[in-house]
This record gives sequence, C-alpha cells and structure tokens, in this order.
Amino acid sequence: MNILFITHGKPEVPGKGDQVRAFQQIKSLLKKGHTVHCLFQEKNEAYWCCATSIINGESKEKHKIKTKSKHLSVAKSFFLKGYPLSVSLHSFPTLKGFLKQITDQTHYDVVQIQSKVLHNFSTNSIPGSTVLIDYIDAISLNLERRYKWTKKPLEKLAVKGELGRMKKYETFIKKQCSKAIIISPADKEFLHLRRVSQVDVVPNYIDLAYFHMNKFVENRKKAIVFTGTMGYAPNIDAAVRLVKDIYRPLKKKFSDLECWIVGANPAAEVKKLNKIEGVTVTGFVEDIREWQWKAAVYVCPLRFGAGQQNKILEAAALGCPIVMSNVTNSGIGFTNNEEAIICESNKEFVAQTEQVLLNQNLAESLAKQASHFVASHFSEEIVANQLVSAYRGTD
Repeated sequence: MNILFITHGKPEVPGKGDQVRAFQQIKSLLKKGHTVHCLFQEKNEAYWCCATSIINGESKEKHKIKTKSKHLSVAKSFFLKGYPLSVSLHSFPTLKGFLKQITDQTHYDVVQIQSKVLHNFSTNSIPGSTVLIDYIDAISLNLERRYKWTKKPLEKLAVKGELGRMKKYETFIKKQCSKAIIISPADKEFLHLRRVSQVDVVPNYIDLAYFHMNKFVENRKKAIVFTGTMGYAPNIDAAVRLVKDIYRPLKKKFSDLECWIVGANPAAEVKKLNKIEGVTVTGFVEDIREWQWKAAVYVCPLRFGAGQQNKILEAAALGCPIVMSNVTNSGIGFTNNEEAIICESNKEFVAQTEQVLLNQNLAESLAKQASHFVASHFSEEIVANQLVSAYRGTD
C-alpha cells in the first residue's frame, strides 16, 4: 500500500507520545514493504517527505511550505473558532492547499491523520483514498480526571474550559470520519464511538528486543522506581504523591529504602523531592532500563491521564514488579494480583508495596506474568498486523 501520515509533529523517538506512536507505526509498515510518506509541522513550516529518511535519521531534501504567522493562526483557532488550545497549537491554514498539491501528484491508498490536525482540512478533500483518523487517546477523559484532582483555582478553571472545548472537538471528529483507530478499549468506550462505522483499537508496541527481562536480578536494591516525562501534569502529580504519601510511610519501616524518580524535564515540584532523604530525581538518563532492572518495585499512582501507559509495559517487559492505580491500568488490562497489584488509596499503596518488598516469591510471580502478558499482546508484529487490518477493514 501507498500510505500518507499526517501528524502533529515530526515522528521521532524519543519524543512526545503522538510522535513516538507515529514513528512506531511507520517503522512497522516499512518493514512490511509498504510505501510511506509523512506530512508534518515544525514551527512555521510544514514538511512532506519520504518516511524512510525519518526512520533512518537521514537529512534528505524535504518539500516544505511556510505560513505567514503561526501565532495569528493559533489565536484565530482558539479565540474565534473555539478549538481547544492543544488543537489550536496545530493550526496551519496553508496545510489544506499543500495537501491538495501532494495528492494531485501522488495517489495514496490510505491517508492516516492524527486528530489534532484534522481541523485544518476536510476529509472530503482527499478523494480516492481511505481516510483514517488516529484519535490516539481520549483527551477529554484525561481532562475530566485532571479536573477532579486539580486543587489550584486558576488551573481548575483553565482545565474546565479546555475540557468543554475538547468535548466539542471530539464531536467534530466523529462527524468527519467513518474509519478511525484509538489506543485502547477504555478510550474507545469513553468516547462512545458508535457513530463512527469502524473504530479499531491499535495500541503502541513495546520493543521486546530492547525491553527484556534481565533474568530476575538477585542484587536488586531496596528501591521504588517511577519513570516518565516529569514535566507532564499526570506524572508530576503522581511523583509528588508517590514520595509524600507512599514512600515516606514506607521509609519509616525500611530505613534503607530509596525512591527513584526517573525521566526528563522534571518540573519544579518534582525537583524539590530531591531534598527528601533517599529520593533521587534523575532528570534525563541515557538508559532507563538500568533503573528498572535494579529496583525492587515499580509504583505508579497516577490519578489522571488516558490512553496506554507505555512506561508500565516497558517496566513489565523488563521484569520489574508493578503496583499501580486503576487509572494506570485502564488502557492496559492487567489482572489484579496476577500481572500487577492494583490499588486506589494511599493506604492500599503503602500496604501492597510493602508486601512486594517483603515477599520475593510474590515479586517474581508478578514480574514473570506481566512480562509474558506484554509479549502476548504488545509485540511489534501483533500491533503492526492490527494496524494493517484496520486499513483493510478486516477483523
């Protein structure tokens, strides 16, 4: 097949969730022999290029156009058209004309569009191609959960406003497409996508050659680990909660216990945690696997967020026992006390994490079952086949 990806930004790893998702999908499609091109935005320019050059990190010539004023386009989308801010930031009026130039000279069997750029053009403007929208995840679900837990009045007001706009935008997406993909069954159910004739669940895959069990490490440290981009609101909240409400009570019982907060761009609230005895906030690390191989338990007390938590699947593939919240598990589907221990209250988190720290057999059982689950559901081959199946409209 000849496929065009229209994405929020340049597909790349490392990157934001939408960039990583596109990179993974493109890489898998190229391996299967499909031809893929990309149309994406960077600052005031839009680029169209062969996807092979992106995957291989080559600086081949790209076709590009500029917009006169990116800031003006964003302002119009947000203030005049009422789009969410996260959508308005991807406003690019000249994208529609650029897309027409591209499709006039190149026929695509499939045009896959990430949802936040959809407002720039109509799907009817791409005749002769199967148009598929990638919702990625249910953004309004994340915002609803965030609104519930946000305590700062101004932040709460801003989240409420963005939530209202996002619900309207998600209704707009439904009217624009008859074919879509989304990252998890939970996100699909939340958005009530019955109006869309075909919606397939296509998760992200885990690179099992890279994220693999290091047997069951005998010399694990008595340490709790949590990973992720630490400038992202759900992770900031979870990191603070982990240290103050879970780690601190456990530290009173285990004097040698450590807590590792591992991930790039830590916010000020996260950096402050470094001052607490036994806590390490790393910032960016070259190889995140080392921290999870050495830790005794991975604890993820997310209170809000949506989609698939790749960090959990990576930890599972690496063989780190996991204690996590229902919100964390909603896009994954682990069974409580089999692949992971699922908690809600701080008291539960403390008690269950203590059990994993004390019980080596429990820790090993959780680790092995979770690793097997990831290999059975989130391998590259399985996910790539799901994506191609979505294109072809087959089960």
